[in-house]
Amino acid sequence: MTGLLTGDDLLARAEAALAVALPDALGVEFVDPYAPLDGVVLPVAGIAVTPAATAHAAALGAAIELAGYLAVLPTLTPAQHAVTHQISTQYLRPAAAGRRVRVVGKLAKRAREVAFVSVTASLEDGPDRPVALSQVTKSIVGAN
Repeated sequence: MTGLLTGDDLLARAEAALAVALPDALGVEFVDPYAPLDGVVLPVAGIAVTPAATAHAAALGAAIELAGYLAVLPTLTPAQHAVTHQISTQYLRPAAAGRRVRVVGKLAKRAREVAFVSVTASLEDGPDRPVALSQVTKSIVGAN
């Protein structure tokens, strides 16, 4: 593939994904604003909290989907996008209100029209204790 997203173009695309209304409303942020491929952090606060004072699965799901997209991003051209067509998540333990969950995607395989990503969500201060593990399949859409 030629003409892949890099530098400022990659950063702009990552920032656009982070600015989507749902992650924005949840307070999701980059682990490092200058290295968006390092993943995102979900604060377990506000609308991300259940009545049991833990992270809502849907809030975690939004952060997981975003981290999956970020893992695929460097393999895309400016004319391509990656959209989730399948996601499977195992929720392993609760993340208590007031904690922060770090969510990181790792590209397992990229083919012409599909990408496979593993995503791990862990407490920010306890990376050895995952909160959730996901397998995300992304369809590559747009010009090849």
